Amino acid sequence: MSWVDESGRHEGFPAAALADGSEPPPLPDGRTTWWLYNGADGPRAAAVRGGCSCGWRGERVHLLDFGDDAATEAVGEATGPFADWEWHVDLAEGVVPPEVEELVAALVGRICDLTESKPYAAARAAARFERAAGATALMAGRRARGNLMTWEYIGRAFGCEPEEAQERFGETLPGPDRGDEP
Repeated sequence: MSWVDESGRHEGFPAAALADGSEPPPLPDGRTTWWLYNGADGPRAAAVRGGCSCGWRGERVHLLDFGDDAATEAVGEATGPFADWEWHVDLAEGVVPPEVEELVAALVGRICDLTESKPYAAARAAARFERAAGATALMAGRRARGNLMTWEYIGRAFGCEPEEAQERFGETLPGPDRGDEP
């Protein structure tokens, strides 16, 4: 079983771990599903750890139960490979606080509701939202760069290529590092 985050960039899974903590090589047919490492046709897994399609592997190992897939994978539990993978995604993608998600959803919903009864008011509200979002995006993008985040990382946050992020959020101030006059 695999898990996909909301961005679609991370597909998680429980990765088999041998008794020494290493990850076994793929089976001859290329498969790596943890429960296939039952010792019948190759090594026997002793535990699982969270894994991700981006190459990340969790440090913590969790004992497995070949008779209980749900307990081994621990989807929705506070600990286990799924919880470790969710932690990884939060670190890799950045966590938008739930209250911010709720506020944005409420505002979008209210503007959509206005389109039925007061379309001109809805258009004005949407225009204000668009201007505020643009200014906020500029501030967030520049602050992210000021905190030494790469253009690739900033681009991912805004759903664009690194070059577009640099063009959008890079400050074009003269300075000695650009070869310009101070």
